[in-house]
Formats: sequence, structure tokens, C-alpha cells
Amino acid sequence: MSVQFFLPRYLPADPFLFLASDGSDVVSYTEEEIMKYKEYYGLHKPLLEQYFSYIFGILRGDLGYSIYFKEKVMSLILKRFIWTFGIVVFSMSISFIAGIFLGSFSAWKWETKIDDILYQIMVILSEIPGFIIANIILMFFIIRWRVLPTAGGMTPFIEVSLSWKFVFDLIKHAVLPSLTLSLLRLPDFYFISRASMIQELQKKYVETAEAKSLSSYVILWKHCFPNAMNPILTRFLLSMQMMFNASLIVENVFRYPGIGKLIRDAVYYRDYLLLQGIFFMITSLILGLSLLGENYYRYMEKRRKL
Repeated sequence: MSVQFFLPRYLPADPFLFLASDGSDVVSYTEEEIMKYKEYYGLHKPLLEQYFSYIFGILRGDLGYSIYFKEKVMSLILKRFIWTFGIVVFSMSISFIAGIFLGSFSAWKWETKIDDILYQIMVILSEIPGFIIANIILMFFIIRWRVLPTAGGMTPFIEVSLSWKFVFDLIKHAVLPSLTLSLLRLPDFYFISRASMIQELQKKYVETAEAKSLSSYVILWKHCFPNAMNPILTRFLLSMQMMFNASLIVENVFRYPGIGKLIRDAVYYRDYLLLQGIFFMITSLILGLSLLGENYYRYMEKRRKL
């Protein structure tokens, strides 16, 4: 929390230079006006006093008031988090299902040409940085195939309602960011599924099942798959934090109105209070997901040993 507090305050420039009435121009204030703003936001106090006020504010559930957006930090974060959460859940679902299917299929075809080709493709995909994948997809849909929106979260001036038209518009704008995130996490689920399934396929009960002339489908999905799910589900929980990290970059490429874009705006406008609030929320979320994943793995390991 200390880093989250002090780092934004050491950014160059003054946040009050960006407090224009229309939010687009750089303006100058007199020393008296700047002092009034600093008193209003509590930035005139010594850093140590500001720090303790920040800590006590967190304990009360108060992350402060945004300097630039003139709105409560918690309210701003929750509004943007809905957008990020949507594409993360959608992307995780796609990469999880596709990764399990491809990994299990590759394990069944272990040491064959099909397995080798799939494995090499996933190795290459796992080494490509997220922003490169995002830009490749963006350029393809801008230059070659203009069937999906390449920026924003919804069509400007569209009527916000529960109509199918509005819902379909939201889905269209979420497709490309979600596709990018899915490709980023797909290799993770492929590798863990492949390794787990190969381990299960080498156990004696598989030989017994084959001796009973059970079909490949039954052996793979009804016998091996349930036993291989423990590390896969653990990986799912741990991958959620990495997916949120990746979404911060992808959102800026596609100008998607989530937490990633909010961070960029907070840095650009030197909005200390918003930036430290975002860092706190992201850190808490990542630590929570890590703790959940670790506890789930330990719980399943204890059950397996019983």
C-alpha cells in the first residue's frame, strides 16, 4: 500500500494543470486557486499525514475523490470494473473450454504428429506478447475484415436499454478484446490439460478400461478427465489474476472502457487519488484470487490423499 500511495505522487507535473472546465485543455491557476484545490483534496498536508489519512480511509471503505473526474474513486472503479469483468469472464470461458479440449485431444494423440503440431503451435503462441497479438487482430479487422467494431465499448449515442439491439451491440464491441485475451491464456490451459491427461492415461485403470473394450470417448472423458481436473481448476483460479493483468493492456489497444483505460487516464491527468485507489483494488483482487487458488489446491490435495 505504501508503494501505491507514494509512487503516483512522484509523477512529474501537477494534476491541477489538467482541471479544465471541458476536460480537454491545459489551464493555469493562480497560487491561491491551486492552494484551494489542494486543501479541498487534502493534498496540502504533509505526505506522512496524507498517508495515514489514506490508510484510515481504506479501513472505512473510502478511497477518496477523483481530482479529474470529480467523482468518488470507488464509484468510478466499479463502473469500469463491470466492463473489464465482462470480457475477462467471457475470455476465460473460451480459453478454458478450448484449452481443455485441445489439451485432452493432444494427450490422447500423445507422441503422434498431431500432438507435435498442436504442441508447437501453443509454444509459439505462448511466447507472443499480448500487445502484439492485440495489434495483429486490430489491424486485420481494420484493413481486411471490417465486420466488427475495433474500438470502444458501445456505439456512440445508442440508446441504453435491455433491448436485444443494445445487448448485441455490447457483444460485438467485446468480441475482439475477448478474442485477444482468450488467445493469451489458451496455451496455459492446453499445457496443464495435456500434462494432466497424459499422466492419467498412463495409469492402470485405463488399461483395464481398454481391456473391457470401452470406447475412446468413455475412457477419455468419463474416466480420465474427472481425475485430471484438480490441477486444471487450480490453474483456472490462478489464471484469473493474469487475465486481469493482460486486460489492462488489451483494453488500451482497443480503447475498451474498462479498468485499463481508467489507469491510462489517471496517469495522463496525474490523478493521484484515482491511481492509488485503482492500484489498491487490483492488488486486493489479485491477492484474493491467488489465495483462493492456493487454498483450493491444498483442499483438493488433502481429499485426494484420504
